[in-house]
Amino acid sequence: MALSSKPSSVLVVGAGGVLGRAIVRILRAQGVDVVAAFRTRRAGLKQTLAGWGAKPLQLDIDDSDATRRALGEVDAAVFTPILTVSQSTAALLGAGQRAVFFSSNNVAIDPEAEVYGRLAKAEEVVLSAAPGAVILRPTMIYGYPGDGNISRLIRFVRRSPILPLPGNGAALQQPVYYRDLAKAAAQMALDAAPSARSYTVAGPEAVSARALYDAVAHAAGARPFIAPMPFAALAPLLRGAEAIGVRLPVKAAQLARAAKDKSPPPEAALILGETSLAEGLAALTAALDDGLHGA
Repeated sequence: MALSSKPSSVLVVGAGGVLGRAIVRILRAQGVDVVAAFRTRRAGLKQTLAGWGAKPLQLDIDDSDATRRALGEVDAAVFTPILTVSQSTAALLGAGQRAVFFSSNNVAIDPEAEVYGRLAKAEEVVLSAAPGAVILRPTMIYGYPGDGNISRLIRFVRRSPILPLPGNGAALQQPVYYRDLAKAAAQMALDAAPSARSYTVAGPEAVSARALYDAVAHAAGARPFIAPMPFAALAPLLRGAEAIGVRLPVKAAQLARAAKDKSPPPEAALILGETSLAEGLAALTAALDDGLHGA
């Protein structure tokens, strides 16, 4: 359906994931009709989504006919799979239909990297094919046990007396709490006239990498020795560990970006989350302690 006013129905693709479920709950709390689409059926998922008042739908977005039918039943859509996975859906949207897609702030930070070069091209495809599309570029996402970023760091610092810090720790970070990102996605899905085609979504505070590591250690109740390590010394260590299957809190690919500020570029249209780093870390450590997986 084309978008002419504030949407009353939204398709959320990826509702089986933590971010997708959070978006579903936010939209339902605002009285929006939600079709909650998931690719792989898991025990209890349909019941959970239906319990929130959403309409569960098993959907593979590679099935263009099924995806087109699903889009035809709603005013707007949110695609939580990364843009390189979801870009083909842009051609299936109705004329002017609102749709929210996810890219990465690293497209602006590290455009030379192959993965972000592909994302940049996917952004161009989507913005050209879908006039109603809005792209969100989140900074580092954190806040649930499987976030792959800070949750991994917390687990590591709880079992290791030494925490390697890539470089001198001066590079700025501005991680965004996942529920704040979900709120931004819901907001954009319901906005009939957004002021920009793409937005960077970040947390409210920019902190140095060293300050972030200190905050993580404090939230984890740990007192590790934080050891700054020159990039030249750390890179071979990380590559060697990955080669033999050892999981460290930082990957070799992340190390290459560690010296760069991760705060949003000054020219970016910006959405700032409300959750402070201390609040987000406290919620994350509580979720880890309770064995929760986010919602």
